[in-house]
Amino acid sequence: MSGTHNKAQLPSNPTLKEINWYKKQINWGELPPFYHLVASSVSESEGILEHGFDNAVKRIIDKRNWNLDLLDGHEDTFGEIHCVNKPRIALHQVFTDRGFELWALPYAKDATIDTYVKDNRFMEFKEWDPVSMKSLIRINQLHKFIGFYFERGDKADKALILHAHKVVHKIISFLQRELNVVKLDGVTIKELYQLCERDSRACSDEIDIAKLMLGENQNKE
Repeated sequence: MSGTHNKAQLPSNPTLKEINWYKKQINWGELPPFYHLVASSVSESEGILEHGFDNAVKRIIDKRNWNLDLLDGHEDTFGEIHCVNKPRIALHQVFTDRGFELWALPYAKDATIDTYVKDNRFMEFKEWDPVSMKSLIRINQLHKFIGFYFERGDKADKALILHAHKVVHKIISFLQRELNVVKLDGVTIKELYQLCERDSRACSDEIDIAKLMLGENQNKE
């Protein structure tokens, strides 16, 4: 059972650090393992645009890997690459058995590619390796965490889910500025949350009806 802290409050638009602090305040100063797993994934995804580490997002926006002939680009005398066009990609949001993932797929002519391709004159990247470029972010076990929230979660759990949604939206917006995102589909975090919310309400309604019917039967007896 979670402990409570009279002074613990969650800001209206909290950062991940503030959500984690609040979670500790209402949980005896600890972060439960399941919460910590999801929060760590959210933190890692959030840091993709800020940290200097190599990642899939930085690989696909690296102009040195763009097909300059197709994109009407050139490299100036200072080594800076300029392109009239940006490479096309399709973004797909998906929940797998591992959690939520954001996938990217390049185009060759008018078809998406999901295999390793290098030096193909019809593809807008010089090299595409799905192993290191397809999965842009992953939030481990988020689908199960959302289900857990509707069973016995708290305010901090909900805040973490909403923050994860904001992080994904921020990354997608960044990619839409840097690349030519011609397709964005799949199941969003918000959509799964709302689906679970409807299921939770339906289950609650069924329980309420069952209680009413039980009460009526007892009255008849």
